[in-house]
Amino acid sequence: MIASTISTAPVNPLHSPRRALRLGRGQAGLTAPTPESRAAAPRRPMAGAFTLMEVLVVIGIIVVLAASSVPAIRSLTQANTLASGSRQILDELNLARQQALSSRRTVYMVFVPPTAGSHITELQAMPAGRNRDQALRQFTNLVAGQYRAYALFSKRTVGDQPGRETPRYLSGGWKMLPDGMFFATNKFVDLGSAWTNQLTVVVTNRVLPYAWFPFPTAESEVMRMPYIAFDPSGRLTFEGQGSQRIQMDASVTLSRGSVFYAKDKQDHYLLNAAPDVVSTPPANRTDVVVNWITGRPRILETKVE
Repeated sequence: MIASTISTAPVNPLHSPRRALRLGRGQAGLTAPTPESRAAAPRRPMAGAFTLMEVLVVIGIIVVLAASSVPAIRSLTQANTLASGSRQILDELNLARQQALSSRRTVYMVFVPPTAGSHITELQAMPAGRNRDQALRQFTNLVAGQYRAYALFSKRTVGDQPGRETPRYLSGGWKMLPDGMFFATNKFVDLGSAWTNQLTVVVTNRVLPYAWFPFPTAESEVMRMPYIAFDPSGRLTFEGQGSQRIQMDASVTLSRGSVFYAKDKQDHYLLNAAPDVVSTPPANRTDVVVNWITGRPRILETKVE
C-alpha cells in the first residue's frame, strides 16, 4: 500500500525541495530561474558599429590634416639641409685653421670652380702612368662637384726642407656639400690681381681669391681655383700679398637648390659647358664669414623661405 502511493514521475533538480532549501539558506530571496523568467529578462544591447558616413568624415579629417602639414614638414626639411651644410663648412674652416696652427704651415680650403671641365686637356697631356690614371679617375668623379666640392690643401708637408714643397690634400681629400646645397655662383669669378680692389665691397658680396693649385690630385697639373687660406698663426692669408698684409675678411655663401650638368646623347658630360644652377628660391642663403685677424669663421645669417 505504501509503495503504491509513491509517484514515479521524474523530479526536476531545480525544483527539488532540497535545492530550494539550499538556495533559500545560502542566499535569501534568491529563487531558481525558470524558462519563463529567462524569456522575460531584457537582453543586453549589441555593440554599435560605425556608419559609412562616420568613416568618411574621419577619413576626410585625416586627409585635411595631412595636406596642411606637408608644407611645414617640407620647410623644416629644407631648413635642416641649409643648417647642415653651413655647419659642415663652419667645421671644415675651423679644422683648416687648427691644422695651420698645429703644423705651422699655410692650409687652404679650395673649391672646384665651374671651369674645371676644361682642365681635362692638361690631365690627358700628363705622362702615362699611375699619377695620370689617378688624376683622370678623380677628375671624372669631380666633374659633378662643380659648385659643390671642396678640399683642404697644403703646399708643404711636415718635415719639408726650406725651399722644398711637397703638396698634399688633407683630411681625406675632396668632400661634397649635402644634397640640395651648392656654393653661390657669384663667388666663382677669377678677378686675378684685381681681386684686392674689393675692399669697399660688402664682405658677403666679395668673390673668392684665385690661385694655382694641383687638381684634382697633389701630383696633377695645376689649375686656378678659388680658396680661403690660413697662415701658421691662424689668420687669413692671401697669395701674392707680399709684405703688405691684406686686411680683408673672406666669406663663402651657400644656397639651396640644384646643379645640372650638360650631357650628350651618350650620357657623357660636356666638359666645356658650364653647369646650370637653379636656386629654390633665390633668397635662401647662408653666409659663412671668416675674420681676417682671428681667422675664426662664423655664420652671419641664415635666410629660409
